[in-house]
Amino acid sequence: MSESAATTANQLPEFVDLAFARRLEMAETILPECVEALCRFSPAQPIAHEQVAGGVAFYGGPSYPSNQMVGMGLYGEVTSEDMDRVETFFRSRGVSSTIVVSPLADMSLLRLLGQRGYGVAEFNSVLIRKIKAEEPFHPPAGIFIERVTPETVSPWMHAIAEGFAQNISVAEEVFGAFASLPGDLSFLARIEDMVVGGCGGRIIPEARIAALFGTATLPAFRNRGVQSALIERRLHEAVLAGCEYAVVSTQPASGSQRNMERRGFRLAYTKLVMRREWEEFAPRLDGGDSGH
Repeated sequence: MSESAATTANQLPEFVDLAFARRLEMAETILPECVEALCRFSPAQPIAHEQVAGGVAFYGGPSYPSNQMVGMGLYGEVTSEDMDRVETFFRSRGVSSTIVVSPLADMSLLRLLGQRGYGVAEFNSVLIRKIKAEEPFHPPAGIFIERVTPETVSPWMHAIAEGFAQNISVAEEVFGAFASLPGDLSFLARIEDMVVGGCGGRIIPEARIAALFGTATLPAFRNRGVQSALIERRLHEAVLAGCEYAVVSTQPASGSQRNMERRGFRLAYTKLVMRREWEEFAPRLDGGDSGH
């Protein structure tokens, strides 16, 4: 990049360079303090993590939906030895090796993924929004937004799981761990004393970002402003915490992306989720030993 081009990029208010991408990827990185909180919440789960090549590989159990490596390659070259460590981490636990790849990751990572037979599992849209000096929070009449407490965590988990059920089936207990994270942004929505939706999120003070995730509403209570109220409350909390940006990941061109863009979020970049399956864990298509 020429000096003039670099100067212009630095003057852009939301230009996503490598340093900014590192901050944004922290939104999906399971940091050590998060691992400690998750272990306290689910002591029976074989939770594990390992830092490799600037990223963090996380395993939350055989049915955990986000057993993956995040942030790899954003801090320099990735070597074959690094990939060996990541693959051993996942393979030894009986799950596929899943690596989330930022478009700003070092090209060495892409070369190694190609050499090792990884395929594209999905795309993720990373959306960002600058936090304003004031983020008003005025939920519609009849909708009440509350912080999740130990007494309300069960109906909150149920509402989120039911809200996601038509798109993805996730055990309710998975969402409960969100509320145990440091700096959590876990809220529930009530209508007529019934929990009708919920959300998760986390303030990451070192990155000055608010990560938003896990927003869902029961089907019978949609189109009443519940999701908007949950978003507004988290943005309001982000102001109080001194955040500069809010970040959320969605499926490209999904209803979630559309809803977030309506609320001022914009696409920062699209990243790949790359996966390698292990032959010994693949289901037998021939039905196995028939006994004949």
